[in-house]
Amino acid sequence: MPRKPVRSDGMATYTKLLNEIEAAFSKSNNASVSLKDVADAAQVPVASLYHFFPMPEAALAALSERYIELSAIEIMSNHVSDPERNWQGIINDIFDRGREFYDKYPAAGKLRLTAHNSESTRYLILESNWALAETIYSELNRLFVLPETSGLVDDIARAIVISDALWSLSVSIHGAVTDEFAMEAERAVSLYLYPVLGPQLTMIAE
Repeated sequence: MPRKPVRSDGMATYTKLLNEIEAAFSKSNNASVSLKDVADAAQVPVASLYHFFPMPEAALAALSERYIELSAIEIMSNHVSDPERNWQGIINDIFDRGREFYDKYPAAGKLRLTAHNSESTRYLILESNWALAETIYSELNRLFVLPETSGLVDDIARAIVISDALWSLSVSIHGAVTDEFAMEAERAVSLYLYPVLGPQLTMIAE
């Protein structure tokens, strides 16, 4: 994991270096980055880079954190749920926004949806799955009467993992999440959650 700075001057340097890491990773055909090349591009000593990112995996973990924070904002920004579409439509809308995010930031999809992830990046991705599951649960709970069952957030998180697996397969075959695989992921998620949520949830009267 990266060593995050505390002081403002250190944060400025950290952000500058992370910008260069993002640029290098976006242009690279590899699943990693050269810290020396990043240091040269940022015009800083290699030692400064190693202070924050002791190895390439730490640099990519920091980049994963950046994309996870950004996706949390962009996926739900200006999102308006239509309860008439029921829970399947709500979840599919949010997943569609996630797909749009990866189209907008290909490096984010490269980090999340390829097999070349470090242990720290995989851990961050799993954490983000549960964070998104909490967001989806809150949205469903705002609109519908949810079944009185424990572990619904975990069920939603597992559904996200299922979707990610199909999206990853699409990326490995086609280089992107295709419409066909996106629809297949939607079907898989709906089938997985159907035993818990049923065909239709009761809307909460305003």
